[in-house]
Amino acid sequence: MLNLDERICRLSQVRGNEEIKALSFAKFPGTHCPLFGVAMIASFIADMAVLVVGTGECTYYAKGFAYGNQKGSDNFYSLVIGKNDLTFGCGKKVLSALREIDSENAHAAIMVVTTCVLEVIGEDIGSLVLEHEREFNARLLAVNTEHFKCGSHIPGMERSLSALAGLMSKAKKEEKRINILGHRKHGVEKTEVIAALAHEGVKIGTVIPSNCRIQDIEEASCASLNVVTDFTALPLAREMEKKLSIPFVYFGRHLLTEKIDGEYQKIEEILGVNIISHLQDKREKLTGLCEKAAALFAGKTFIYGNTPMMAFEVSDFLCSLGLTPLFIQVREYYESEREDIDAILAKGFDPYVAQIANIAPMQHVYDQLKPHIYLGHENPMALFKKGIVQITADEVTEKIGYEVPITFLEKIISIYELALSSPNVPVGMMSMMGLSSMPANMSGMTGAMQKPAQKTVDALFAELAQFASEPSLIKSAKEAMQKMPAMANMASKGAKV
Repeated sequence: MLNLDERICRLSQVRGNEEIKALSFAKFPGTHCPLFGVAMIASFIADMAVLVVGTGECTYYAKGFAYGNQKGSDNFYSLVIGKNDLTFGCGKKVLSALREIDSENAHAAIMVVTTCVLEVIGEDIGSLVLEHEREFNARLLAVNTEHFKCGSHIPGMERSLSALAGLMSKAKKEEKRINILGHRKHGVEKTEVIAALAHEGVKIGTVIPSNCRIQDIEEASCASLNVVTDFTALPLAREMEKKLSIPFVYFGRHLLTEKIDGEYQKIEEILGVNIISHLQDKREKLTGLCEKAAALFAGKTFIYGNTPMMAFEVSDFLCSLGLTPLFIQVREYYESEREDIDAILAKGFDPYVAQIANIAPMQHVYDQLKPHIYLGHENPMALFKKGIVQITADEVTEKIGYEVPITFLEKIISIYELALSSPNVPVGMMSMMGLSSMPANMSGMTGAMQKPAQKTVDALFAELAQFASEPSLIKSAKEAMQKMPAMANMASKGAKV
């Protein structure tokens, strides 16, 4: 049996990254590297080329992700480094590739991304770019993505966003003009914050990175306020404050009403507008959902897994609803979450803490701790077989303001109620695909689960696809199932479920 007290620590012992350990030395599937973080950001900016310099595996990986994220478009270029380049340097090769991209394509900027191998040999691409940037029509940026100095993709996101500040210069400020920094979903104009600001005559300038071109980024210096919606954009916001004198507010995916109130109040003070008064109906809706969740989840236990939110902030919110945290998985320690950690401890909870992306040993943890709920991404069928209700809430990444906790609560309430009413349905798969309830013409699915000879694995996913809000998630769900050997074997043989 896995001895958790010997392997990892409790929350009360966490003071920094050194206390947050993995359950096993060989992590599976492991975390993404910073190159993935750069691809997540840079692939949004259509008129910026990205030159990835590294091994064939790295360049292929980045190009493949960008191709999918851009729905078939492709502004990522690969420069594969060979043994001669490692021995004698690759500066001339990089410049040659940049000149070719600059002459053949109308890109407004080129971001040169170095990977682990270049950082190991000490190739200074940043200085190379600074020395030769005046020779190019396109603006040049440099970002390094060595994975051996960090434990996740987050530094790559932060660095690629921060690099964009190099495209900006001081300009005359426009009153009631703001930028949105860090939002990685299209449709920001439909969010609660933007609608409330528009009601007060506030103009949305640049949305970085999800809705901008290089010219928009250059014009971001005209704003009088930056609204940061993701913590990875905080370094960019701080740089813009220092360089361009633009203040910022951090409007992350907060769940507590008090935090959201505080950010709205800061915006009101800086811009001289009135926002909260327009949103009383949402505040009341949030209060009602919190009361409903507290009644539903009282005494329930949970394990926090991999979500797009902040681990300790979400866990503290769940604790406030009456749930007990047993185990919290995190990427790494962020000082900004110290307040949330202390809040969990003040409520009398001291859960285990470990690194994410290590699901193999977690299978033993589930048997030991026996949680009611698993929040985050995992193998849905593995959790279903252990009687654990899996809930994912990626929908919140599209929201800002009170609609974040409203969307979060609506999702976890609906999925948990569905699990109670239909115990033979793997609600984790439905949650991953964006479903919050059982469509009427799928009511026979419960019977299908009770009678193993009804549907093939592929047929079940095909049926679910008709109702998923994000059909692209079906592929992820199938892949998650196939990581479980028994299910992969069933799927390969066209077995019934």
